[in-house]
Amino acid sequence: MALGLIAARIVDPNRPLPFDVCVFKRLTGIPCPTCGLTRALCHALRGDWGVSFDYHPAGILLAAGLIGWMLWSAADAARGRRFAEAARGRLCTSMIGAGIVVSITAWVVRLTG
Repeated sequence: MALGLIAARIVDPNRPLPFDVCVFKRLTGIPCPTCGLTRALCHALRGDWGVSFDYHPAGILLAAGLIGWMLWSAADAARGRRFAEAARGRLCTSMIGAGIVVSITAWVVRLTG
């Protein structure tokens, strides 16, 4: 996880991948609900909050979730056992739900705006 976050921080945030990954956009010409999320994550990890939000409003949420997950996992490893298993499940479900709501809302706004 740490290496992935470091890589996302180092690459060109406007072109983090050498190829387009959105098959939906390629087939339909319409951006999918998560289009821009990789670039938003890269900008969020650089502290470019406004640019991150412009690419995708869930980018900052994704960055916070991934950093939190990495730190929680590191705490688990240091303790040698899992910490607050039930809370982890609820938090993960809540974060994923929030990400879906933000992504769908941003997608509808993007398509109708």
